[in-house]
Amino acid sequence: MSTPLPISQLGAPTDRGASTPFTHPPHCHRHREQLPPGALDFSAAGHLYATHGLHAFAARCPPPLARWAIETFTNIDEIVLDIMCGSGTSLVEAVLTGRHGWGVDIDPLARMVALSKATPIEPAAVNELASHIERDAVATDDDGWRPALDRLDYWFRPDVAADLARLRRLIRTHTNEGPLRRLAWTVFSSLIVGRTSVANARDLVHSRHHFREWTENPNAVERFVRALRRAGRLMRDFAALPPIGHPPACLVGHDARALSVEDQVVDLVFFSPPYVSALDYPRAHAFAVAWLADVLAITPAAYRVHARAYVGSDRAPLAAARPDQPLPPSSGHATVDAVVGALGSVPERAWVVARYFTDMAAVFAEAARVTRPGGHVVAVVCPSNIRQIPVPTHEIFHTLAPAASGGRLVLEDHYTRTIHDGRRVMPYLEAKFGERMREEYVLVFCRLPEVSQRS
Repeated sequence: MSTPLPISQLGAPTDRGASTPFTHPPHCHRHREQLPPGALDFSAAGHLYATHGLHAFAARCPPPLARWAIETFTNIDEIVLDIMCGSGTSLVEAVLTGRHGWGVDIDPLARMVALSKATPIEPAAVNELASHIERDAVATDDDGWRPALDRLDYWFRPDVAADLARLRRLIRTHTNEGPLRRLAWTVFSSLIVGRTSVANARDLVHSRHHFREWTENPNAVERFVRALRRAGRLMRDFAALPPIGHPPACLVGHDARALSVEDQVVDLVFFSPPYVSALDYPRAHAFAVAWLADVLAITPAAYRVHARAYVGSDRAPLAAARPDQPLPPSSGHATVDAVVGALGSVPERAWVVARYFTDMAAVFAEAARVTRPGGHVVAVVCPSNIRQIPVPTHEIFHTLAPAASGGRLVLEDHYTRTIHDGRRVMPYLEAKFGERMREEYVLVFCRLPEVSQRS
């Protein structure tokens, strides 16, 4: 486990530690109020306020859901930790509601996007940068740098690659290290990871690259300038909303299974874990990461290897299999073992399931460790199907979290959300995969005090 970071380095109160006596806070049972049916479904419109629409991201948590959890289980100036923060939805909501937003994510591109979205920047600085790049673009030469990307000329027209190389030079010329440059790189990435990517690909947001050739130059420089000016408008809206003087959000680690956070300091852990067989975020992000390899300090080859460590990854599924152990050993959890057993004819899928719940046990153990007694851990989770075998992830978590945390997490409540088909972005073949999931579950766990603290 990484060395915990001192609270004083994270922009949060320093007078609450593991020795604080356990008391139920006054808002602890606010969620016990009856919610009307559909209260957590939310409409499909109106969610891209502030900076939420800065960068496309697959399976993004609805901002109103993150806000509901934050306002229900914390007070102003308390600490909200999203241990799988993705593009930073909960970090933005934490800042907007006057909380200390902390984030963790294993994906380097996600970390950059999340921090960009949750860090207010003066709109004038963003607009000035857009004007400088627009002014100097024509006179800036392509320096010839290209990413180490397989079949680069297949996925990027030569003129598009030249424009992206020029944009890289312009960003470095007109910015210094800091939030503005990070925002510019995030906007740069949004040109590639999007439904209308400048790459020869359709919908790079959602996992797989489907070739779609541009018949004319999509003009990446012009798109970038427009997107940067739009980012300035988003920052204007964002800067107007948080409490004055409130600190921005921060990142506090890379891996939800080994958090670099001190014990018992977080008021709310809120997260939405991936499905058992997750969207392959590294495949969706691969092109942008390649163009930002030096910025993110990871090569395309290293990123492919790194992807094997993601929770829910189906890469290298048989890495732990042996001739004398072709299927995973018993997990000790009856439902997990039943799913693994049902997948016995496809060992690679069985290992994916076993590894996922092993990883999630570690995640819940860490969430319990860093949450203060009386605090909450809220997980938004969806069941799934693998080879038409139902995986009741939410039901498994009901008992997995208390067991993994040594009894420190207890399920207080759960809510059902409807996932409307109209909000889906990917086709789905029920005959192949099983019935599509149309509900997800919000699981609310309370963090109990240590045994020695309980009366």
